[in-house]
Amino acid sequence: MSSTNGMKRVGYGYVCNTEQSIIEKLSREEKHMNAIIYTKPSCQKCRRTVFKLSKVMPVQTVTADADDYERFRKLGYRSMPVVTIYKANGVHDRWCDLQVDKIKQYTEVKSCLK
Repeated sequence: MSSTNGMKRVGYGYVCNTEQSIIEKLSREEKHMNAIIYTKPSCQKCRRTVFKLSKVMPVQTVTADADDYERFRKLGYRSMPVVTIYKANGVHDRWCDLQVDKIKQYTEVKSCLK
């Protein structure tokens, strides 16, 4: 097969442009992570965490309410923000407070993937 019929040779065989596009999209999604960050108003640690993680992944922020605070207390969290990182493979990581080492772990991994 040649490139004249729209097929392209890749490491595992010949694929058409559409298949190649799908494969590339799936490969990117494997490395895709999302963060949900519960914050409280006027919290510098919350703002800093959101700022750093939003540079490397989609971040959704939620202003915590009384029910959230109670749920977090039951989970053993005593400070804000509460961060949950969802990875493409279903694994997640969760922590509270400004955790510079955790933030670096994700920002350095993401910059290595680029």
